[in-house]
Amino acid sequence: MDNQFLIVGQGIAGSLLAYDMYKAGHKFKIVSSPDENMASDVATRRYNPAIFDKLAKHWKVDELLPVMTNLYRDIENELGHQFLHPVDFTQALSENEIRVWNERIFDGDFSDYMESADTSWIKRGIDNFSLFDRVEKSGYLDLAKLLSELKQFFKENGNLIEANFKYQDIGFINGHITWRGVSAKTIVFCEGHHATKNPYFKSIPFIPTKGELIEIECEKLAEDYIIDENLFVMPMGNSRFKVGASYDYSKQNGKTVLDTRTNLLSRLDRLISLPYKIISHWSGIRPAVSDRRPVLGVHPNNQHIAVFNGLGTKGVILAPYFAREMMCSLVNKNYILDKEIDIHRFLN
Repeated sequence: MDNQFLIVGQGIAGSLLAYDMYKAGHKFKIVSSPDENMASDVATRRYNPAIFDKLAKHWKVDELLPVMTNLYRDIENELGHQFLHPVDFTQALSENEIRVWNERIFDGDFSDYMESADTSWIKRGIDNFSLFDRVEKSGYLDLAKLLSELKQFFKENGNLIEANFKYQDIGFINGHITWRGVSAKTIVFCEGHHATKNPYFKSIPFIPTKGELIEIECEKLAEDYIIDENLFVMPMGNSRFKVGASYDYSKQNGKTVLDTRTNLLSRLDRLISLPYKIISHWSGIRPAVSDRRPVLGVHPNNQHIAVFNGLGTKGVILAPYFAREMMCSLVNKNYILDKEIDIHRFLN
């Protein structure tokens, strides 16, 4: 047996799991499908420690953020490129929200992330709002660049297989799995929304969600922060901004929709008062689970099959922490996963 692990899928989940395995010295192959329509660019670019509409912290954020920062910085050092871009988030506040917000910033549990609500740092182009909050330790990941550079890295190290994966090609022989001449102890499915077709995990309630984004050019709009007000406006440099995103649970295809574009632009026009030019419009499908938690672990009925999926819209911040958890559970049979994310909550 040449490999310990065969990873299926080179989105954010599969790529970070593969990188952790590389750093730990485990033998693996990762399958990247040239025809795969990944949702990473729509679903997982931003990271933000706060839930604006609840004026609260995100789930496990105190544990997630340090792991996220350390892993992306380590990859940057390894590959020689910057991927992680810290940028503050901002959102307009109602009068009641201002009161709650200003109480929270003196709470030690929130003070590391929140700044006082004011208007002094909001610059040109944003109208019709009196006060804004400010969330620190947030920003975005250049995910398309990260996945591209990691793909080349895995290829140069002999870990990458470019092929369209088919379940019927899997075999189980003498305590290991085989696939197109590759043998491994365990196959780990990191397929994103394609997991809905996986015959080994039919009991997991995946709920793929289509999302659409627009890229605009707006020369006078400030690039100092990410605006999150009924939609997000995220600076990408050189007066370019990503605007989105939509949520559609009914259509599971990668096609853009004119009505969605019109809706996004209408919401944008209510937020900013500057002229802009539309550069592009695209869509993707986010991988999510019914309880909005990742799902990972070894199949309870087959120790050679595992899954790492369900990162949803928070993949940038969730993937580093749970890739580490996934690897620990794969190499140590006695490792106990959190019940909230363990596959056993769906499969017994």
